[in-house]
Amino acid sequence: MKKSLLGNLLALALLISCGENLGDKPEAGGRPSTTRVRQSIQNEAPSKGASHFVYTRMTCNIRRGPGTQYSVVREARKGEKLACVARRGDWYKLKGTKEKPQQWVHKSVITAR
Repeated sequence: MKKSLLGNLLALALLISCGENLGDKPEAGGRPSTTRVRQSIQNEAPSKGASHFVYTRMTCNIRRGPGTQYSVVREARKGEKLACVARRGDWYKLKGTKEKPQQWVHKSVITAR
């Protein structure tokens, strides 16, 4: 029981620490500030061993970016294990592959178990 509780608390802390929604809005002048770009890179670039796993609650679409306006890269089956490496708002960035480097899934279709 204690191990399960500790694991859940650790998973929750990891989800919270994955990042914040920085948005993609450029600063005045049409270019993003150096600080915002640096924060965005830090938010999305995982440190070694920083990825965590989640599972799909249902068959769902894996998209090219964090939003429904992005094209579907592939479909994930119910119960599939996904490695998350970053978070942007309600979207989780998944560990990609050489062929499909950008993969995102919405939080409503996943669970930490």
